[in-house]
Amino acid sequence: MDEPAIAATKPCLVALVEGQKYLWCSCGLSKTQPFCDGSHIGTRFMPLLFRAQETDEELLCACKRTLGPPYCDGSHNSLSASYGTAMEEDAASAVTVAAAADAHGARRSALDNNCFVIRPGGIATIREGNLALHQVIGPDDGARRLSQFAATHDVGAGPVLRFAAADTVLYVLAGHGTIEIGARHFVLPAESGAYVRAGEAFRITAAAPMSLNLTVCPLGPQPEFLAEMPASFDESVPARVVPVDPDKRAAMADRYYQVLVDGETQGTEVTQFIGHIPRSRAAHHRHLYEETLTVLSGEGVMWTDTTKALIGPGDTIFLPRKQSHSVECTSADGMMLIGVFYPAMSPAINY
Repeated sequence: MDEPAIAATKPCLVALVEGQKYLWCSCGLSKTQPFCDGSHIGTRFMPLLFRAQETDEELLCACKRTLGPPYCDGSHNSLSASYGTAMEEDAASAVTVAAAADAHGARRSALDNNCFVIRPGGIATIREGNLALHQVIGPDDGARRLSQFAATHDVGAGPVLRFAAADTVLYVLAGHGTIEIGARHFVLPAESGAYVRAGEAFRITAAAPMSLNLTVCPLGPQPEFLAEMPASFDESVPARVVPVDPDKRAAMADRYYQVLVDGETQGTEVTQFIGHIPRSRAAHHRHLYEETLTVLSGEGVMWTDTTKALIGPGDTIFLPRKQSHSVECTSADGMMLIGVFYPAMSPAINY
């Protein structure tokens, strides 16, 4: 037995207790996955003893291909040439939900369990100088981890703003300019992510009209507009703007993604990524994080357990933690998405 057996093509969701020791099966033969039952005896594989760092639910690898045992790292998604596809029975009872205007003029499709699709529009909920913010996701929508704004910025220097004790993650949908954080200035091109650390203030100067995604985590704070820029800038995180770069794509079967902001590079609990979906419908799956997805290009359908809604460029999807869902792309050229989720981990991790 040169390679471990694939016990399952998705990880196992388990409840761990802080301080308790566990034996993770590395051979794939155990009948008590993901834990060892002694089936490795006679093989070259040995179980991995580990101690839980906290009391929480975790996803432990069942495909036995993870690079970070015992935890899932998303390797199960690349066990075949194509990403897991939906079964016909997944769609048997899904009801199409039409979009309706909300109090701010946005178009919203309400799906299962506080999941929804929204297209911002109408009157901005916050306006300061040449910056307009439409709140897309907030505590009134059932969000527990993050909030999100759709922002438009006219040419010129904008206001100085800060989101109190929250990290702020931006993505430039269109236009270009610079972002000032404390005493530092960074070029801010189209199709780039940017990160502002908790406690810092920032100001955007637009060289051309800009539209941006602006995500705030943890949930709660509204923007403070300041009379002048504070000097504070955390020098331990020098990299603040990350452009989309085809050379930095990570493959996930026939899909790909690029992480722009995450814990490894910026030390934040928020992950921001761009991803590509070919024409396909993914199998229903779940995540242990709360997530937003904004469609950049392509069209398709957002599926939950009993509902579905059409999606296209400009639509944002809110996914509560553990919500079963599937994104279908119906466009021949595929679909591009910008995603943000909390807590930080690989976008490939699902169950």
